[in-house]
Amino acid sequence: MLKKSASDVLVVRIAFLATALCLLSTSLVPHDLLAQGSEDLKRGVVKITARGEGQQSKVGTGVVVRVDHDAAYIVTAAHVIEGDPEPIVTVFPNPQKPLVAQVVGIQGGDQHGLAALRVVGPIPDGLVALPLDLTTKVVGGEALTFIGFPRTLPPWTVSTGSLSGMNGPILAFQALVEEGHSGGPLLLNGQVIGVVSDTRGRLGYAVPTSILAVALRGWRIEPRASESMMPQEKIGADGVPMVLIRSGRIPTKIVGVYGGGTVEEVQGPARFVYLRDDLYVETTLVSNARYLRFVEATGGIPFAELEEHAASLKPEEPVEDVSWHDAVAFCRWAHKRLPTEDEWEKAARDTQGRILNDRVYEWAANTYQESRFSSGEPQDPTRKVVRGSLRALNIQKVFGDIDYQVRMYANADEGASGRGFRCVQDLAKER
Repeated sequence: MLKKSASDVLVVRIAFLATALCLLSTSLVPHDLLAQGSEDLKRGVVKITARGEGQQSKVGTGVVVRVDHDAAYIVTAAHVIEGDPEPIVTVFPNPQKPLVAQVVGIQGGDQHGLAALRVVGPIPDGLVALPLDLTTKVVGGEALTFIGFPRTLPPWTVSTGSLSGMNGPILAFQALVEEGHSGGPLLLNGQVIGVVSDTRGRLGYAVPTSILAVALRGWRIEPRASESMMPQEKIGADGVPMVLIRSGRIPTKIVGVYGGGTVEEVQGPARFVYLRDDLYVETTLVSNARYLRFVEATGGIPFAELEEHAASLKPEEPVEDVSWHDAVAFCRWAHKRLPTEDEWEKAARDTQGRILNDRVYEWAANTYQESRFSSGEPQDPTRKVVRGSLRALNIQKVFGDIDYQVRMYANADEGASGRGFRCVQDLAKER
């Protein structure tokens, strides 16, 4: 057996230490997080210091889920703040100025209970709300990121682990996790999939965002990710590009539609379209190729044009001559849905009309009413709203300042040349 000298042993130890440091660095800051910018994510994570009566102070983590101009809403694990009605919150944009929070709701006495806090007054610039992922289906083995306040490492330490799977309704993950991480975000691809609720050595547990969403509704808190934290465009699971449409309102108008392709703005009180939730809308109309895949997968009956001339149709061009019922069925098959006419109009305005096609107009989900703002039942349930650009709707004469307000109707059972559709996808879908 060869005997190693002291210098050989020293070299081996140095090499081992360098390798260990390299691995530690990789575990703390993953490549995908570097690409997105860990500093951005830290702006949505807070340090929470709480002290119950007769107790020592505890340090935990919180996730910002909504930021308004005069208030911010934070979620954490219930045990982090239990017993303290006014915990102290420290934010990444301004750690030198701690803020006093109010407890909005708490699931006390529950090992995996959650709590919600509100900070009021001037909100520090740079604080952001992180997006909650309610759509991704996790299976185990995914690489995860979490941010928190472990005792022996700097504040807002970024670490990684791997998902083990579900432990009942709770997410289990493997990582170097400790009490200071409790209440912090469990992140997948930069979005929150859970809130850390328990730590046991190399095992961590997190409440999924699907359960968090229910708790927030009970506390009347509507989560809203900050604009800078939301991907403005993304490719859906089906490979189709989509663009983000934020909740909010836009002005709309009442328009008279007359024969010969003439429309006129009707003067009246100001009217608005309001969307309660964010959503993603497909940037292009459903194509012939996509619709043909749907027909082949479901065994559906293709419409006459597709059946007779499928070989001559250009795969990338918008599918036409589709009935409203077939459009609804396609979107359901794609795990999406038809847009309402309010969603369609806001998407058209927010994208300055870039998503519209000048040749093809589109089905909307709504049943048509002469008065769009009527609360009564539609007179004819077979009439469905169609929307489109002025050119696609064959509008030749326009009186007034009209862009995306024109609305018409078509029979739900009938397709027509120049009539197609697109799908939208909700952000808040149960896992």
